[in-house]
Amino acid sequence: MDRDAERREGALRAELRTALDGLDAPILTGMASALERDRDRLVGGSWGVDDGDGCLLTLAAREIGADSGETLLRSSVDAVRVPVLFDELWASILARTGDAETARAITHRLVVEALARRGDQPEEPAGVDSGSEPTALSARPR
Repeated sequence: MDRDAERREGALRAELRTALDGLDAPILTGMASALERDRDRLVGGSWGVDDGDGCLLTLAAREIGADSGETLLRSSVDAVRVPVLFDELWASILARTGDAETARAITHRLVVEALARRGDQPEEPAGVDSGSEPTALSARPR
C-alpha cells in the first residue's frame, strides 16, 4: 500500500472512532447488539436498503426500535458522519485487500474495537483480555 493510501486509511480509522465516540449510548448499544447478533449484516454502501443488511445506523435503529437509520441521523453530526466514514474506510480496505469478505471482516473488527474503547470506558473492557479480539458483546457501552 502506498504511503498516501496508508495515511488516509489511518485517518479514516481515527475519524470513525471519533464519530462513534460522539454518539449517544442507546445508539451505541444498538450497534453493539446488532454486531453481536450477526456480523455479516454490517455492509458498506447500503443506505436505505431494507434487506436485513445495513449500515451501522440502520442496524442500530432496528435494535433500538427506531423507524430507520435515517431517524438516528437527527441525533447528532457524528451520527451523520458514521455511515460516510464507514463506507469510505470499507472502500479503502477493499481496494487494499481486493476481497469484499476480508474488507467486511476488517471493518467489523475496527468498529467493534472502536465501540469497546469508547472514551468513557477503560482501555480494556471487562471480558476482553489483551490477548484476545474484542467481541461485539464486550463492545456494549456500560
